Amino acid sequence: MARKKKAQDPNHLGFGRLLAFKSSDVVAAWVNLIALNYLSVYASDTLGISVMTVGTLLLISKIVDAFTDVFAGWLVDNTHTKLGTGRTYEPAIVGMTICTVLLFSASPEWSNFVKCAWIFCMYTFTFSIFATLRLAGYNPYTIRHFSNNTILIRKVASYGGIITMGGSILMSIGFPILMGRIATSASGWTRLLLVIMIPATLIGLLRFFLCKEDPSVTAGQKQQKVGLKELGLLFRKNKYVWFYAIIMLSYNIVTNLAVNTYYFKYIIGNTDMIGVMSAVSMVILPVMLTFPAIMKKIGSMGRMLAMFCLVGMGGYLAAFFIPNLTGALIGGILGALATTPVAYYGILFVMNICNYNEMLGLQRMEACSSILSNFASKFGGALGAWITGLVLSVGGYISSTEAVTQPASALLAIRIDFALIPVVLLAVIGVCSLAFAKLEPKTEAYEAEKKAKLEAQKAEADSVSGN
Repeated sequence: MARKKKAQDPNHLGFGRLLAFKSSDVVAAWVNLIALNYLSVYASDTLGISVMTVGTLLLISKIVDAFTDVFAGWLVDNTHTKLGTGRTYEPAIVGMTICTVLLFSASPEWSNFVKCAWIFCMYTFTFSIFATLRLAGYNPYTIRHFSNNTILIRKVASYGGIITMGGSILMSIGFPILMGRIATSASGWTRLLLVIMIPATLIGLLRFFLCKEDPSVTAGQKQQKVGLKELGLLFRKNKYVWFYAIIMLSYNIVTNLAVNTYYFKYIIGNTDMIGVMSAVSMVILPVMLTFPAIMKKIGSMGRMLAMFCLVGMGGYLAAFFIPNLTGALIGGILGALATTPVAYYGILFVMNICNYNEMLGLQRMEACSSILSNFASKFGGALGAWITGLVLSVGGYISSTEAVTQPASALLAIRIDFALIPVVLLAVIGVCSLAFAKLEPKTEAYEAEKKAKLEAQKAEADSVSGN
C-alpha cells in the first residue's frame, strides 16, 4: 500500500529514477575533472609544452564557443522530435568521452605545432561541440522529464547533486592514484583514459535510454520559433542572465585553475595526497542533505550562496597562510562547500530567469536562457587554465619533461593561484548571488499568481460545464 501511494504521489522521486537521470551528469563531471585538471600537467610534463601555451590554446578554443553556444541554444529551443527537445542531444555524451581519450593520446615525438593543434582540436570537439549540445539540452530535458514540477526539480538539484559530487570525489580519489601507476608515459596516459572512458560511455547513456520527456508539458501550446530578435530581447531586457553568467564564469575559473597537481607536487611533495583531500571532501555529502532546510530557513537560494562564499573565502585564506596539507584540506573543503550550491542548483537559477522572462512578456526560452551561462562556464574553465599558466609563468615555473627544482618565486605563484585567486572570485559570486536573492520572491509571487489564475479559470470552466 505504501509503495502504491508513493507511485501515485507526483512529488515522489524514486532513487532508481534519480540514479538513471544523474548518470550522464556523473560522466560529464568525470570528463571535466580529468580534462580540465590534468590536461595542463600532461601537456607540460609529458609532451613538453609550456603551461602558458596550453592555457592560451584552451582560451582561444573558447572563441569557438561564442558561436556554438548561441547556435546550440537556438537549435534546442527549435527542436521538436519524437525523442523530445533536450533528450535529442543527450547522446553527445559519447562524443565527449571519445574525444577525451583522444585529447590524451598525442605523441611526444610529434612536432610542437602538431601537438598544439591536436590538443586544440580535441579540446574544442569535447567542450565546444559535444558538451555544448548536451548542456544546451539539459534544462529543457530536466523540466520536461520531471513534468515541470518545481518540487521534483528541487529534489533532483539537491539529492542528485550528492550523486554527482560523490561520483566526482571517487574519480578525484582514484585518478591521481591510477595516474601515478599507469600514466608514466604518453602511451600510459592513453591506456588510463581508455580504462576509464569505456565504462563511462555505457554509464553516460543510461539517461538517454531510461528517461523520456513528458509530452504533456507542452501539450496544447503553440510551438513558437525562437530567432535572433527573441535572443536580442532576452539579453537586453533580462539582466539576470548576465548575473548568472558572471557567477558561472567565476565558479568555473575557481574549479578549473588546474593548480592542484602543481600544488601537491611542489608544495606538499606528494600527488597521491590529492586523493586524500578528495576523500576528506566526502564530509560535504551529508551536509548537502541539509541544503534544502538551510535554504528554507534563510529564505533565499541567493542569500545562502552568498553566506557560503564567505565561508569559502575564509578557508582559502587559511590555505594561503598555512602552506601544508592541513591548510590545503581546510581550503579545499570549505572552498568546495562554498561552490557546491552553484554546481547543483543551476537549474533553479535558470528557472528563475525563465519565470522572469515571462514576467517581462518574453518567451520562456529554457535553452536560450542558458546560452550566456553555458558559454561562461566553458570560457571560465579555459580561463582558469590560462590564469594558472600566466601566474606560473610570471613566477618563473620551469616546464620540463625532466625532474627539476622549481624556484621560490614559482612556489609562491603556485600558492597564490591555489588560494588567493579563489578568494577574489568567491567574492564576485557572493555579490551576484545577492542579486538573485532579490529576484526570487518576485518570481515566486508571479508563479503563485499564475497558478491561482489557472485554478480560477479551471473552476469557472467546470462551473459552466456543470450548468
